[in-house]
Amino acid sequence: MTQIGERIQMTTTATDFKLVQSHLAGAVTIITTRDAEGLPRGFTATSFCSLSLNPPLVLFCLDTSADCYSAFVGGDIFAVNILSIQQRDLAKLFATKGDAKYQNIDFLQGQTGAPLLPNCLAYLEGSVNTLYPGGDHCIIVGLVKNGQLGQCEEDLSPLLYYTRTYGTFTKSQK
Repeated sequence: MTQIGERIQMTTTATDFKLVQSHLAGAVTIITTRDAEGLPRGFTATSFCSLSLNPPLVLFCLDTSADCYSAFVGGDIFAVNILSIQQRDLAKLFATKGDAKYQNIDFLQGQTGAPLLPNCLAYLEGSVNTLYPGGDHCIIVGLVKNGQLGQCEEDLSPLLYYTRTYGTFTKSQK
């Protein structure tokens, strides 16, 4: 029998790990920044969460092979764009590599200068505080400087990712 606090060495395959993780529903965000030339850069993420209330900190994880990686680790600002179910195609687009995802998007300018996507449920803007290595990802901790609601119409629901597909949730009846 395992004692509390005793470490068990387990190794799982990447396939099994991804399968189990796919059963954890996650809110879908697009996290954006500007590169050294001032151009918008970003990626789709479910690896985002709040970290601290005082000071207001968030964290997100970015694959070190992402084409926007250098813009985030070399930059200072970021924005978290919280998506609605109606932005499923945008989430799919920002999950790809290449500059095509930045075409035909009229980014808004946030208070920090970070690029915001129009019609999101909510936004957080901040500055990069600390970077930590995390396997094949970089863990980015950011200090939140501004938060605002976007499209909060009653009929809009958040975009979620579950079992490798996009969806939403239904409010339970009381």
